[in-house]
Amino acid sequence: MFIARTRILALALPMALALLAAGCGGKKTADLPAQNLTPPQRPEALRTAADQIRAGQGAAAEQTATGWLAQHKGDPFEAEGHYLAGQAQFAQGKYQAAKESQDKAVDLAPERTTKALAMLARADCNFQMGNYHLASRQYHWLEELYTDVTAVPNDEVLFKLGMSAKMAGFPETADYWFAKVIELHATGTYADEARRQHSKLGPADSGEPTYYTLELASFGDESKALAEAETYRQKGYRDVQVQKTSMLGTTYYAIHVGKYFNKLDAKQAKEDAELAGLNPAIRPGQINIPK
Repeated sequence: MFIARTRILALALPMALALLAAGCGGKKTADLPAQNLTPPQRPEALRTAADQIRAGQGAAAEQTATGWLAQHKGDPFEAEGHYLAGQAQFAQGKYQAAKESQDKAVDLAPERTTKALAMLARADCNFQMGNYHLASRQYHWLEELYTDVTAVPNDEVLFKLGMSAKMAGFPETADYWFAKVIELHATGTYADEARRQHSKLGPADSGEPTYYTLELASFGDESKALAEAETYRQKGYRDVQVQKTSMLGTTYYAIHVGKYFNKLDAKQAKEDAELAGLNPAIRPGQINIPK
């Protein structure tokens, strides 16, 4: 799994512009009283909450944001308040609460930037809770409908689509999205990680691993991965290993079986495993020694 980046952006300008547009009632800007053209000031409490999140003070930020929300229902910045509350909760690992906060932000957001950021944050919550199919759909909505929102980088969305597919057990679909990251954003933040996660690319500079293995499952909890690996050993599988993998600062544990020194052997083993009711993915052999 991964830890999503916390995005705290200056939302006041797009929020204010959207509110002005919504409040015009079909009149031209020139027809409105001058005082109505002044955008509302971003509440100091929300500025403080954003600063606290940046400083890693998740609990304090949650208290600041929720305290402000309790007294400002219907405020023009209410959507941003829920977004910040959700980001603060996410930073503390309170993913369900964070998802519920982002649901409110999505529903209330008066413009596309806040809505897209809240949608991304909501998908990240679902990913962290293991709701990979739902997270995948939510990332896909962003990829399809919000490519114009520059606050949400396209390479990040594509990469997370790939990770959702991988964790949901669809390695070929995952490779499709990883390939998109590599093709469209070759020098971007996520390109190197996409190459590493792509099942046909290995850690070597040439991209050709020294051997292949089958990945049967991945877990965020090492003890669960070790227990599951033992069940495969008891069933007679050979070379069962739990591979510790770090991705974007987060560690997860993948169960690998077998060593195949050419791709044809790996494909045959994959087909045999599928006949046994498993859903394996071919992975390049890892350089570091697995447990």
